[in-house]
Amino acid sequence: MRNLIGIVILALSVILGLACAFAFQQETLGANIMLWVFGLPLYISGQIIRTSKYEFKHKGKHWIGIYLFFFFIIPLLIYLNELYSDLKETTFIDEQFIIYEPSSGMLGELSIGGFVIIIFLFGARFLNPELKRKWLLNSIIIVTVALLVGFNYLMFSDYRGIHEEKGLITSNWKGERQLVSYDEIESIYLKPYVHYASLSNSSDETRFVWTLTFQPSNQKEIIYRFRLLTGSGLEETIAIKKLALKNNVKFIVGEMNQETFQLFNEGLEYEELEKDRYYQLFQVTD
Repeated sequence: MRNLIGIVILALSVILGLACAFAFQQETLGANIMLWVFGLPLYISGQIIRTSKYEFKHKGKHWIGIYLFFFFIIPLLIYLNELYSDLKETTFIDEQFIIYEPSSGMLGELSIGGFVIIIFLFGARFLNPELKRKWLLNSIIIVTVALLVGFNYLMFSDYRGIHEEKGLITSNWKGERQLVSYDEIESIYLKPYVHYASLSNSSDETRFVWTLTFQPSNQKEIIYRFRLLTGSGLEETIAIKKLALKNNVKFIVGEMNQETFQLFNEGLEYEELEKDRYYQLFQVTD
C-alpha cells in the first residue's frame, strides 16, 4: 500500500512537472512557482514514501537531478534560446517581411549544434550519479556556455529574409547588409521535389519539399528552402509569386513527377489544406 501511494504521488508530480515545462515560455514565473513549491516537494515525498528515508538519503540527489533536468533545465534552455530568437527577430524584422531566417548561412546555424551539445552536457551532469571528476564536467559546461553566449552575441546581426518592398536582405555577423531589389532579379524558380529519408537519422522521413531560387542579374543565385509542407510555407510562396508578378519578375514552376505529386497530395491531406489553392501555385491538375 505504501508503495502504491508513493507511485501515485510520483505520477502527480510528473504530470505537474510536464505542465510546468509546457507552460515555461508563456508563464515563466508561475511555472517555476508550481514546479519548486508543489512539483518538486511532491516528487521528493513520493520517492520517500515509495522507498525509505535511508534509500532517499543515498539516491535522492540522483532522483532530484533527473526530475530537474527534464522539467527545469531543458525548459529553461529552450526558453533562453527562444528569448534570444525573439529579441533578434523583433530587433530586425517588421511586418513587411514575408520570410525571415535567423541565419544567413551555415555559420549562423552552428548555434543550433551548440545548443544540442549544452543539453547533452547537462544531461551527463544530472543523469549520471556515479560520474567521476564532476569538476571537469562542470568546467566543460561553464566554458561551453560561455562560448555559446559569446558566439550568439557575435552572430546577433546575422540573418536574412525577403522584404515586401526592399527585396532580398542578407545581413552577416558584422552587421553588413546586402540588398537585392526586385529590379535586379531576373527570375524566380520554384522547384518541387522529394526529400528522401536519411538512413543515418531515424527521425527523418521521405516527404515533399520545395525550393525558391532567385536569380539576380550578374550575381550568385539565392536559394530559400522549405523543408516541411506547411500552410504558412505555402502562403509565403504564394506571396512571393504575387510579388514576382507585381514587379514583372519571371516566375518559373518546375514539374512534378508521379512520386512528388503523390507526396504533395498526402501532405495537403495530412495538414488539411485547401488543394485547389496550392494546385494553382504548383500548376498541377488532378
